[in-house]
Amino acid sequence: MTRLRLSRIFWRGAAAILVAAALVALGSVLKGNFSSTDGRILGTLALFLYTGGALFSGLALVERGRARVLGSAVVATSPVALTLMLLWVWTWVDESEDEHHWRLAWSSVLVLLAGILAATAVLLARGRTLERLAYAAGALATLAVTLSIVAIWVHQPGTGLTKAIGAAWILAGLGWALVPVLRRWASPESEHRERVLAALGDVEVVVTNRTADAVVLDVPRIGPGERLVLRRRG
Repeated sequence: MTRLRLSRIFWRGAAAILVAAALVALGSVLKGNFSSTDGRILGTLALFLYTGGALFSGLALVERGRARVLGSAVVATSPVALTLMLLWVWTWVDESEDEHHWRLAWSSVLVLLAGILAATAVLLARGRTLERLAYAAGALATLAVTLSIVAIWVHQPGTGLTKAIGAAWILAGLGWALVPVLRRWASPESEHRERVLAALGDVEVVVTNRTADAVVLDVPRIGPGERLVLRRRG
């Protein structure tokens, strides 16, 4: 499945979820009552949007061949997190009587959040320096999530743990946000080197910043289902 198709599927699904959420909210307004079932439905739609975004970010990593282990882990974690959260959302039990439900559900959401931050940072990174920063942001997000999960399962987390959680999340967010910002400042030479896309005989189609002794291709807008091909005249 191509990146274009993945992107299309995700955005169409996201649009459908947003429309469904709007219809549920509109129905609540018209009937003049926002019931707990309405809240559960909206929560379910939000979960599909959240885990769907995580799933497609993981698939994009696997497809591009970058950090495939991370991408595969995010893909595998997404349906697990969705299942655990749906069980919690639609289980009609008193949380004070069954605390393990919500603790397990929110732990899975946090684990997936670390995967999302790491995956999107790697996808946005260009060049070795920014890739290292992306991996560092992912590591900090993993640390923040680990500490947060400990706090969830510990009934009375201390002040030191709370401060450590806050510091870890701040650093993880900073690292993640710096990747696209520094990418804008990166010079073309450091952002990407030459890449040979195709070759036919002694002719190559190359992505490069150096255009001397070469014919620059004015690539047109590609329509749905269209592909650029290199072939011999026949």
